[in-house]
Amino acid sequence: MNCKLFILASCLFCFSAMHAQINPVNIIQDLETHVPGQGLISIRSDSKITNLLGSPLQQVNVDENSYTKVNGFRIQVFMSNNPRTARNEANHKESQIREIFPELATYVNYEAPNWKLLAGDFMTKEEAGVFRQKIQKAFPEFGKEIYTVSCKINVPKNN
Repeated sequence: MNCKLFILASCLFCFSAMHAQINPVNIIQDLETHVPGQGLISIRSDSKITNLLGSPLQQVNVDENSYTKVNGFRIQVFMSNNPRTARNEANHKESQIREIFPELATYVNYEAPNWKLLAGDFMTKEEAGVFRQKIQKAFPEFGKEIYTVSCKINVPKNN
């Protein structure tokens, strides 16, 4: 039964993220919002389930001409090659980080065979280290899985 509930919640979350309105209250209300020319959805669920689902993520479109890629550092928050859970866990941790640090850019990447969650665009290892400690303090349950890694980062062109 828990597996079915998880699959339902995952489907609702993914569907809602794709069809997110500008300021929906939560995923269920977003799905039930009538859009002319589309079908009508009615969902009956316990309020506890609705609260667990939360709000859909707002998609941020970045104009590729507004930034340049340079060598820098990011914080690796998560990495796993478990084919059953890695993607969902990376996305879940990303939403947790966005909730506490909305200004921090996050990147969920798949580099076979690993799913990774990287955060931030830091020019120096020291800057990344300072923010890494903030993340570790905010999320002690992430454990010692958090590392500073060098990679290409996005830097605004006007800097």
